[in-house]
Amino acid sequence: MSSPISPFIYSKKYMEPSSPLKKLPRLKARGGLAVMYASIRALILRELQTRFGQYRLGYVWVLLEPLLTIGVMIFLFGTIMQRSLPGMSYEVFLINGIIPFFMFRTGVTLGISATESNRGLFSYRPVRPIDALLARNILEFLLKFTAYIAFSAAFYWFGFEISFQAIPQLLSYWLLLFIFMFAFSLVFLVIGDFSREVGRILSALFIVVYLISGILYSIHIIPAEYRYYLLYNPLIHIFELMRHAVAPHYPLVSGISLNYFVVWMIVTLFIGLLLYKRFERRMVKSK
Repeated sequence: MSSPISPFIYSKKYMEPSSPLKKLPRLKARGGLAVMYASIRALILRELQTRFGQYRLGYVWVLLEPLLTIGVMIFLFGTIMQRSLPGMSYEVFLINGIIPFFMFRTGVTLGISATESNRGLFSYRPVRPIDALLARNILEFLLKFTAYIAFSAAFYWFGFEISFQAIPQLLSYWLLLFIFMFAFSLVFLVIGDFSREVGRILSALFIVVYLISGILYSIHIIPAEYRYYLLYNPLIHIFELMRHAVAPHYPLVSGISLNYFVVWMIVTLFIGLLLYKRFERRMVKSK
């Protein structure tokens, strides 16, 4: 009689697997910047589809908005302004005020609703409100800067005098304006999360800012005693510097300062980051 096989004793063939397991590929952990880049890129593509997918003309609207505004302003004030405008044509003067201002205004206005429009995506940990804001601001910067290049190239083709000697300075002014737009948007992103009525107030406020930022007229025509008050507006400084960069013969009035604008930008960015850090969890929570 054979002895029973002990359940703890196995032959060698039972110990060896019938087929070797394939090694699964190791996934590399992505850093914070890589995750943020992927999130912002996806949000930009989403914004493109949302903003332009429903229109037949699509991206043509990026050029039509400033084109219509510039055309109306030239028709109404072109002759008068050209006589009082020193050192540059009124058309070049306008594109260096209207297009940058439209970028700033639209970036801040859309930034208020960035949290509300993307709140459902915040359930994914990599997506944060600041990513949605950056996506909107970056997209607005790319669209308006493309429009600016297109208008500048068209005006140069038609014989308007535009200087290319200070291109690095001009690019730096656009970059500083983008940072200021992001800082301003960050402040109102947090404020707008507390009250939706802020967007309406800001829209009305931008009408006033549009009129006091020297966009349609040169501040040279403003008497010195009143010009002093206009120079408290930081946007005037960056717009005038942009105009001087493309038209060296366009003189800068006394008081125009890049340092003044940079101080505004740094202080606003600091306040915006503090507010965002304090209320980020509140914005992520669904309402």
